Amino acid sequence: MRIKILLSSALLMVLVINGCKKSSKDTPPAPVTATPGANEVFIQNTAFTPASITVSVNTTIKWTNKDNLSHTVTSNTGLFDSGIIGINGGTYSHQFTTAGTFLYYCQIHSGMSGTVIVQ
Repeated sequence: MRIKILLSSALLMVLVINGCKKSSKDTPPAPVTATPGANEVFIQNTAFTPASITVSVNTTIKWTNKDNLSHTVTSNTGLFDSGIIGINGGTYSHQFTTAGTFLYYCQIHSGMSGTVIVQ
């Protein structure tokens, strides 16, 4: 009888210990890494991808937020400002009608910046 109790206790402890281990299902997914199409910038992993894009005059660029954080696309000169772009798929578009180099940043995350070169 004593052996059955010891074996039962040992089995119960093994089940409890194994049940408390983290499974691979508990780990968060890796950050999204995607490649934007032509005339498109992704906001992902708290960065603009690509950080610099070159387009022709009268091209519309679309920014898509792939992060779980809100962001902005704000011109350094006030030419354009997206306001807050929603998480996971929010977008903002702007048509560039004149040639030049246009710097922009995220008002929420000061380390995020990008450049649009219009030829």
